[in-house]
Amino acid sequence: MGGVIAAYIADRESEGIVSAPRMRDAWKAMKGFWDQIKPANIDEQLARTYASQRKRAPATVRYELNLLAVALRWAKANKLIDEAPTIWRPAQPERRERHLTRDQFRKFLDAVKAPHAQLYMRLGIATCARPAALLELQWEQVNFARGLIDLNPPGRTQTKKRRPVVPIADYVEQPLKEAYAARQSDFVIERGGEQITSIKKAFVAASARSGIKATPYTLRHTGAVWRAEDGISMAELAQLMGHDTSATTEKHYARFSPTFLRRAANAGAW
Repeated sequence: MGGVIAAYIADRESEGIVSAPRMRDAWKAMKGFWDQIKPANIDEQLARTYASQRKRAPATVRYELNLLAVALRWAKANKLIDEAPTIWRPAQPERRERHLTRDQFRKFLDAVKAPHAQLYMRLGIATCARPAALLELQWEQVNFARGLIDLNPPGRTQTKKRRPVVPIADYVEQPLKEAYAARQSDFVIERGGEQITSIKKAFVAASARSGIKATPYTLRHTGAVWRAEDGISMAELAQLMGHDTSATTEKHYARFSPTFLRRAANAGAW
């Protein structure tokens, strides 16, 4: 099994996938259990045994078993194995991401020191993009003439985590143009001409300085909440966030709208 996982991660790294380092770290934790197991011997009971012995949060175990499943499907597609067994995983835990108020975000942003990190924070709110989409964003995807950002890079096939084309928000246009004028590489989020593959340290540092805890995903959630609070329709917000349907958007953000259930609540008056 170890050879399959190693080959898959190496392939992801060769493609420049930003999440590859996380995969490699996960495999270090998984290797002791899975390294010598043959793919054909993997079944639900074995996966459950791993989850029990791992003694980590369900979200962590789910990520690791998902890595196993994806690597096996990749290996089958590349004819490294004959069959890819179905991998049992714990149920997806309900995600309740905390969002920032506007005042909290301003205070947090003031505590961000590095220019590339400041630009990332502004774009995070302006686009509601997933962290990987911003870290992989290149200048060829930014069209200043039309005022658009295509979050899906050339050659990337759209997945269920769709990356849409979004307008350049007025409040981020000038910082974006200044970064373009000072660019040293093809990547929008860069430092010293090098692509930034992880922005977590900047969040940790700014959280410590400001006293306001935030993560890369917090900005996506925060931007969506603010728009719902401002009365943006769920259908429009769904397109901005890259959701296939507004059902997902409604599930997480409809309650923040000032009109949420207002008509229903006022009906039936006596």
